Amino acid sequence: MKDYSDLRLPEIAAATEPHLACVLLLDTSGSMSGEPIKNLNEAINRFKEETSANEMTKKRVDIAIVEFSSDVRVVQNFSPIIAMEPVNLEAGGTTNMGAGIETAIDMVKERTKFYASLGTPMFKPWIFMITDGSPNHDISVAAMRIREEESKGTHGKLKFFALGVGNYDRDVLSSLSKRVIELSDMNFGGIFDWMSESMATISVSRVDEEPRLPNLPENARIIPSDW
Repeated sequence: MKDYSDLRLPEIAAATEPHLACVLLLDTSGSMSGEPIKNLNEAINRFKEETSANEMTKKRVDIAIVEFSSDVRVVQNFSPIIAMEPVNLEAGGTTNMGAGIETAIDMVKERTKFYASLGTPMFKPWIFMITDGSPNHDISVAAMRIREEESKGTHGKLKFFALGVGNYDRDVLSSLSKRVIELSDMNFGGIFDWMSESMATISVSRVDEEPRLPNLPENARIIPSDW
């Protein structure tokens, strides 16, 4: 596992209450240029405002943002949702998806260790990946690590979501996750509203519970996976 100790872990909000860690893992390759990346930035920034307005989620949801194109970059390390900085992502380069996934998994594992060191209860962490293309590197190790984390214990240690837009590779996403969602357009607002509502639902549940999540927006649908 990579060492993320040089990335400061910000103060945690309400450390004695359960927390949900979520990595937004975002494809910022060249095919996302123009309206797609503009819409994505707007949706993420609105997501921050909406989630921060909820009394429970503003204390219990921690967000990190990782982008992958030719390289992988940690845009923001984990912080309480209320401390999340506005994003202005730019698109360019290729699609190093596997390295992005591995970075996100490493960060989630580091964050859960942080919670454990404080005695902070935790909900099952999320990685929510958005992509519009195919990986240009081998993703077999990344796929194996997702399966390992999802299969640990009775209910797994991670929930990995894969959101496909545009000319995404359905076969690739289906091999990575049992939670594949397809958007019919590049309007990301609805899916981030769904994420905010889902986190509100989770934040008032028990840590050992699997609450029923809200319905997906009209421009989103579940895609069968290979799992």
